Amino acid sequence: MLKQQLQFPLYHQTIHEALPDPDLAQHFLDRFPTPRALHNITAEEEEELTEYDQQAFKPLLAAVNLGTMAVRSPHDLYGQAASSTSVGTALIDEFAGEEQEMVVAMCTDVHNKIIATKRLFIGGTSECSTYPNQVFRFAIKTGAHGVILAHNHPSGSPAPSTADMIFIKRMEEAGKLIGIALIDALVVGRRDYYSWREARQEEEETDW
Repeated sequence: MLKQQLQFPLYHQTIHEALPDPDLAQHFLDRFPTPRALHNITAEEEEELTEYDQQAFKPLLAAVNLGTMAVRSPHDLYGQAASSTSVGTALIDEFAGEEQEMVVAMCTDVHNKIIATKRLFIGGTSECSTYPNQVFRFAIKTGAHGVILAHNHPSGSPAPSTADMIFIKRMEEAGKLIGIALIDALVVGRRDYYSWREARQEEEETDW
């Protein structure tokens, strides 16, 4: 603990100011000794803290969530070169609080800049056999060169399911048939996202 305190003095000072009771501050810092540890706090851990002392921890957790929202505040992606990081980060807030899965399509031009975006479906990807026509009809209408697809997991975990991977594969194959590339497919969780493109790049680097 002393090592973390020396490395992150402002963080420890802030926690002690937010929690004047030394025992509560120490309890919190034992669980989250660094800013990174706090950044990765789960819903279950938040619930455990509020059960331990709701009056003390609830305002602090609200401030943490507000800070996260400020850092990840959505920004207009139109006209920007699409990257997994920029899209995934923006969509974390876009999907925040949604209780149902939904699929968003973002169309890109030849320079990989987003030219149109639309929420197409509400519900999971398990019915993906009905999706390609609607996705690519939208892409053709906008004159897209490529498509980025994203959907959320209300559970909070960005880990792709088997149904998600089947959906992504089907969309990739459909895009090849009509000449519109699947640029990326993202699964968005509560605090993080999964990128199909990033995962493929990592696999290729490992194989190489």
